[in-house]
Amino acid sequence: MVDLKSIMPNKTKTKYVKYSAETVYLGESIDLKKIQENIKQYAYLNRDHPLVVRLLKDQHAVLTKFGAVTFWDVPLRLRVEFLKEIQGFVKSKKGNYNYDEETKVLIGGEMTKITFDKVFIDKLGVQEMKIISYVLSQSVALERYEDEIETSLSEIGTIVENLKSSGRALLTEKQLLRQIGNALSVKQTAVAHLSLFDKPEEVWESPELENLYNRMNSEYELQDRFDILDEKIKYLSDISQMLMNFLAEKRNAFLETIIILLFIVDLTLWFLPPFPEVLEFIKRLL
Repeated sequence: MVDLKSIMPNKTKTKYVKYSAETVYLGESIDLKKIQENIKQYAYLNRDHPLVVRLLKDQHAVLTKFGAVTFWDVPLRLRVEFLKEIQGFVKSKKGNYNYDEETKVLIGGEMTKITFDKVFIDKLGVQEMKIISYVLSQSVALERYEDEIETSLSEIGTIVENLKSSGRALLTEKQLLRQIGNALSVKQTAVAHLSLFDKPEEVWESPELENLYNRMNSEYELQDRFDILDEKIKYLSDISQMLMNFLAEKRNAFLETIIILLFIVDLTLWFLPPFPEVLEFIKRLL
């Protein structure tokens, strides 16, 4: 009798070591140097960017200079405590940023596999932790700028539609300038930080890390999102410039009207006979 078990392939299920990586967006940027200089109670596993901090055994935080931090198996209480400690080193921190990514990282498989909420890799060291955190941080930072650009475009778009339909902005000059200022502020902030969304230096030195970064970059569609955001920024800039030109022409038209009115008044006074009161006033002056 043939033993089927002896000829069937061994389909043992891979046992993974699981980590939870949660990335939150804090503000426009984080001063990594000052954090290292002022917060001494934690172990820093590197000194470059992104910065890997060991909070407790097997519990880490990875900080990026473009405003996001990724917690690796860090309980809520410790996360809150750590965020309080670093809040003084975060630029433009707000309490209402709701941008985050939660990803499961499974260690032990023979091949790298990336899905939107899971990362399968064969090993996890500081370098792999940095790359995974870097991509997740890029994603949440992009989400912030995507939302702000979209809001600004919507507001400016309403003004453009009013100009198209009625020939008027339907706003006072002060309100219009405020809208333009808000749009330009969003553009300036986004452009200033887009340069931070380049590849991390580690990928240029390791084919394995570059493969991990590229596959995560593709899964989170970072390059496509960068390109779309860049196009929207250019469009927002063009619309803002158009509205500024509109205001300038409006002011010039107003000044021209005032000059014409003054000229008409001057001509009228020239041809009209002087009033007695005016002549009496001139005699007193003389």
